[in-house]
Amino acid sequence: MAFSKEKFPAVFTGGNSPHLISVYAATGTYTEMPRAMHRHEDVLELILIRKGQGVHIIQGKSYNTSPGDLLIINSGAVHDESSRENEDLAIYSCAITGLCLPGLAANHLTTSDRCPLLKTGSHFPRFVSLFQLMYEVTSENGAHGPEIANNLLHAILLLILERLAQEEKGLGSQENDLLREVRTYLDSHYMEPLTLEELAESFHVNSYHLAHIFKKFYGYPLIQYMTRRRIGEAQTLLIDSAMSITDIALSVGYGSSSHFNRAFQKLTGMSPRNYRNLYRQI
Repeated sequence: MAFSKEKFPAVFTGGNSPHLISVYAATGTYTEMPRAMHRHEDVLELILIRKGQGVHIIQGKSYNTSPGDLLIINSGAVHDESSRENEDLAIYSCAITGLCLPGLAANHLTTSDRCPLLKTGSHFPRFVSLFQLMYEVTSENGAHGPEIANNLLHAILLLILERLAQEEKGLGSQENDLLREVRTYLDSHYMEPLTLEELAESFHVNSYHLAHIFKKFYGYPLIQYMTRRRIGEAQTLLIDSAMSITDIALSVGYGSSSHFNRAFQKLTGMSPRNYRNLYRQI
């Protein structure tokens, strides 16, 4: 079959061309590392589940993941990997920047109200092959490795856009406007000493009602959401910066390092120092 440019116009051209930052093939210890709520600015992340079962929380909503699932984590989207609930999980993961599609924010592959979990279905073997090739060429350090990897990335993105067009599903009708506003506020003010009562007053709702609908929709209490956001941001700083643990504790909203250490240990099962050391070893 012959293909014409008129029938299949270019999607990624000029300044609209996304490029690969990193790609991983992760199993075992790496996927078992606890990772609380965090987000990546100016980066789109894709996670393909190739083996095992997992639980991933994106924008406050929990998703049970299994082989063939592809998670689309848009730039700025808060996400959480519940490693304690993972079973023999193996993934491909890649980070992308430079994506700019019509009608969408930079480094967004979907609108914010669309379900981030995509079932690859019969395309799963294609996705596995493309991710594997992309991982191999970047690992080999060949002269044309980056160019080949980016072309493979473009193929992956086009396959995703094709699948999204076929699904035509969204979460807009399921998501309450109040909860979206509250969650957006928490994502920006998690480091502040907020209480349930203060939040309820700010949004002009009953505190009991707010607590009830938040837990019903997101699966855990509002205050626990704040804790996970704080610990998630702390994990990012432990991994990506040389800040002291005391400074990290203060920056994410804890008045003392001892309070921070207790909260971190309770959520992840290890101290901040051990987490930093173990993550660097891995």
